[in-house]
Amino acid sequence: MINNSEVKESLIIGAQLQKARGLLQLTPEEVAPDLNVARDDILDWEKELSQPTLKQLEELARLYGRGIDYFLRETPLPPRKVEFRGKPGQSLKELPKEAKIVLARFDELCRTALEFENLLDRKREVKLPRFEESIHPKAIAQSLRRKLDVGDKPLPDLRERLEGEGVRIFELPVPEDVFSGFSFWHSEYGPCILLNTNEPKGRRNFTLAHELVHLIYGHESTLCYIPVKLSEAHEGIELKANQFAIELLLPETSVVEDFEKRGLSKTPSQSELGQMAGKWGVSIQALGYRLENFRLIGGGYTDTLFEFKPKFLRRPRTPKWERQLGKGFVEITLEAYQEGLISVGKVADGLGITLREAMKVLEQRSK
Repeated sequence: MINNSEVKESLIIGAQLQKARGLLQLTPEEVAPDLNVARDDILDWEKELSQPTLKQLEELARLYGRGIDYFLRETPLPPRKVEFRGKPGQSLKELPKEAKIVLARFDELCRTALEFENLLDRKREVKLPRFEESIHPKAIAQSLRRKLDVGDKPLPDLRERLEGEGVRIFELPVPEDVFSGFSFWHSEYGPCILLNTNEPKGRRNFTLAHELVHLIYGHESTLCYIPVKLSEAHEGIELKANQFAIELLLPETSVVEDFEKRGLSKTPSQSELGQMAGKWGVSIQALGYRLENFRLIGGGYTDTLFEFKPKFLRRPRTPKWERQLGKGFVEITLEAYQEGLISVGKVADGLGITLREAMKVLEQRSK
């Protein structure tokens, strides 16, 4: 946490203020009322003709989804262009401000992770392959399964495996569920994926695979809303991304064998499909569409099912913030503190928890 003297001794970089506001596509007129200042005050701060107070800077950090130190040093540029592949009629500019702040928070987490890695002199190795878009999604899915050495086994732990390949993955709650996932390949951060933690685990796993192929194909920064009914995805690129996700998470031979071993009918119950979906780490809908493709269940049967949360194998309970940020990010944050490289306040900012909670975490980890 940065105190008043540190802010006074540091020049607030106007370009950073402007960059943070620009990512959210907010005008000075929209920001000014939240700080109870004039529009010209916002512009003067960005032109470095004057500086906000510490309290105003804290409010700007909250509004922009940033840490205060973001405004005190030059940082890597956020994605230049975002392709919005969402609900019909929506655009990035029209997203609710709260949803845009989630994107800023995600970019901030990626920046912070890189900062801590640099402090610890630890280079992140990216082993994720890239493919031309002419390569069929099924071929890419099969290639990636071979690389991950998983054969035809389920991939409920896809996140952990991809983090091992150098992909930065975070989960954050998206207001009103206006998008499912966001991905970009940054020149400094590397491949990054954001998941909507409000969605059930099976859908998050599917979204993760969906966003993964956008990275593998080298698409622009992509913001996606994935409908529950996958048949509603009409855009070519989104159809290919869904096809890749299905091929990656539900390999044909093993899924068919599993279905037959269970002795399921053409119209299995939600409970039966839920148990099978839990094993494969997907939603009932994704599994149902796959089984329809194999003609193991009746065509159109999946669309009659409502959103049902399959039961996944229980894992040791961890705090929500730790599950969302991932083990890797939490560990480098705590290690940077233990090495005396960051303050307790910085730990709290990085983990998105209160100072009291951060001190408790540090105390527990030191035992």
